[in-house]
Amino acid sequence: MKTVKSLLLGAAAGFIGLTGAQAADLPGKAAPAEYVRICDTYGAGFFFIPGTDTCLRIGGYVRHESYLAQQFSPATNVYSTRTRLLLNFDARSNTEYGLLRAYGEFFVQRGPGGNALPGAYVNVATGQGSTVQASATYMSRAFIQFAGFTFGNSASFFNFYQGDVQFVTAAGAAFDPARGSSNLIAYTASFGSGFSATISVEDPQFKRIGSLPTVPGGVWTPASQANGVIYNGNGIPDVVGNLRVDQGWGSAQIMAAYHEVRTTNAGIGRTAAGWAVGGGVRLNLDMLARGDVLWLQAAYGDGALGYVAHNDNSDGLIQTRQQIGVGLLTATYADGALNAAGTGIVNTKAWSVHAGFRHFWTPALRSAIWGKYVDVNAPSVANSQGVNLNDIRFWQVGVNTIWSPVRNLDLGIEVVYSNLRSRDTVGGGAVNGTTIGTQGAWSGVFRAQRNF
Repeated sequence: MKTVKSLLLGAAAGFIGLTGAQAADLPGKAAPAEYVRICDTYGAGFFFIPGTDTCLRIGGYVRHESYLAQQFSPATNVYSTRTRLLLNFDARSNTEYGLLRAYGEFFVQRGPGGNALPGAYVNVATGQGSTVQASATYMSRAFIQFAGFTFGNSASFFNFYQGDVQFVTAAGAAFDPARGSSNLIAYTASFGSGFSATISVEDPQFKRIGSLPTVPGGVWTPASQANGVIYNGNGIPDVVGNLRVDQGWGSAQIMAAYHEVRTTNAGIGRTAAGWAVGGGVRLNLDMLARGDVLWLQAAYGDGALGYVAHNDNSDGLIQTRQQIGVGLLTATYADGALNAAGTGIVNTKAWSVHAGFRHFWTPALRSAIWGKYVDVNAPSVANSQGVNLNDIRFWQVGVNTIWSPVRNLDLGIEVVYSNLRSRDTVGGGAVNGTTIGTQGAWSGVFRAQRNF
């Protein structure tokens, strides 16, 4: 009996030892997988970057546009296209000082290159139609927001309406988010109930209109018979301020900017004070249909056309920093010109008004009508000295309809009429290839855009 008991105990011990050895050979319990977590603090689409308290959203769109327009010469395009991929990254986290945010946006596109615009809008430098462009990458936004401050490349705080209900801005260029941006440092104070005030120091080069030689000794030399002042190096930054309210009924803003006009004359620096003021209102008209909106804006500038009548503000003239073209008619403008003695600068004055209305017929079908008028008054001294700066009267109206058959897909068409009147301020005729007269042009665009 004792022998049997010993055998049983030995077998049990061996079994336990074998089981322990097998268990020791098995791998340990796997660490739990760290899944990406949804971050709903800042709205839809954000997620936590693994291992951090930072929420990130990645978005953008793919867009194709096909343009049709009148042909004014064999050199201008009747049909042209552009395709774009835009990506944006929005990173946010809460700190003891409030929100810390970094935002970046860039796009890659292929389409008309250089200064050329599609359709009836010609390359003002050569008079030729658009040229094909290899794929090009552009940064449109890159800024940091912290404790009320904004650092980086962002929309100028003078901006209000930025082509929000239209495909096309100026006289043919599809709306480009880069046009309204500046390198800046700004501080925004929030007062509650949607009221805020911003003071912004912005790079003046983003708003300069004029890049051509000056008058030595008060006489334009043959090599210098050009369009306005040539800008000297940066002196002081532009200073921009606004007062704004954002509430359930919509938004309103008044804004002002100081811009220094700097040029050289026989190696001696000259400056003049430029400025601009403006105001705008955005009315939510949900009582008509959900999403309906009306935009109104007006601006006036003296020596600061970049804030009033130029595409860098996404609200005015087109093409290069000094010329606008409709059909085969071009006109030249600049922030100012030197006086007859070459001792001072006479500023160009301009004003503009813009309006846009969008209506939803159904949640999937919406239409918009928009228009603008820009008036540029060049210094008469410019043309009396042989420089070609034009008085400009430019207006434009467009209508569009967009169908969204499924969420985040837009299929739309827009028809635009543009009219340009250009004249020499002293009636002395055109120089440097700029023409004088009145020209109107029709154009249209089809757009397909998938947002994500």
